[in-house]
Amino acid sequence: MKPTLFNIGSFNVSSYYFMGMVGLVLGIFFALWETKRKGLDMRLSINGIFWVTVMGYIGARAMHIVFDGFLEIYLQKPLAMIAFWRGGLAFYGTIIFGLPTVVWFFRYHKAPLLKYLDIYTYGLALGVGIGRLGCYLNGCCFGDISSSSIATRFIRYGLSAKNQFVRDIILDLRHDPYPVFPSQMISFYANLLIFLFLWVFVRKRYKKDGTIFGLWMILYGIFRFFIEIFRADERGLFFNNLISSSQIIAIISVVVGIAVVLLPNESSLENSGSK
Repeated sequence: MKPTLFNIGSFNVSSYYFMGMVGLVLGIFFALWETKRKGLDMRLSINGIFWVTVMGYIGARAMHIVFDGFLEIYLQKPLAMIAFWRGGLAFYGTIIFGLPTVVWFFRYHKAPLLKYLDIYTYGLALGVGIGRLGCYLNGCCFGDISSSSIATRFIRYGLSAKNQFVRDIILDLRHDPYPVFPSQMISFYANLLIFLFLWVFVRKRYKKDGTIFGLWMILYGIFRFFIEIFRADERGLFFNNLISSSQIIAIISVVVGIAVVLLPNESSLENSGSK
């Protein structure tokens, strides 16, 4: 656990935010690579990336504040709401705000929406995985107490220690917290595998636009639903603590992903409409 990755003078560079930026940069790289390979409009793709990035950050921050159980704290310090570089981003907020932005943007420009959704998905799949490395270094998004061989013990006064202190599992923050299930690293490897599956095995084989995006929604949604079972951090629980906000959205993601995969190709719709 290393919440501060390095310092530039008196400025502390957050591990969480740094890894998030690495994921964003690599995501943009893969999106532009695919834009060029597919022969799509590079300028339009760059503009789309800009708007989805802006709205994605706003959505991730809003989701964290409203649904992760921190709204009352932020209302006491409203200016802290905009300090997203200090951490506190909920990934599904990126989808909730970013997806409508992408749909509106490419529909407005009368561009093939599903084609652009597919090329953006590679970067999304890789970026969210790399972002989980930032979670691991920051000590957030941790799992519940575990005695398994892969369990991780985070530092004193860290987020997992504070969680165990509040739950009366440890009686003093000066004590070492119990090891926890490394849900962050499991998420990193799972998302990396999803990215590699889409990039290596599906990318040059699929024929129907929207397949990459739909498959990612299905695979990530299924994984996210199950990894949530092993998490212990505060993230918003509903129905008598039976299900988390992320699990609810994961179910919706799977349903939407299946619908997108089953949609007819955009080119087929255009051809039928021109008859």
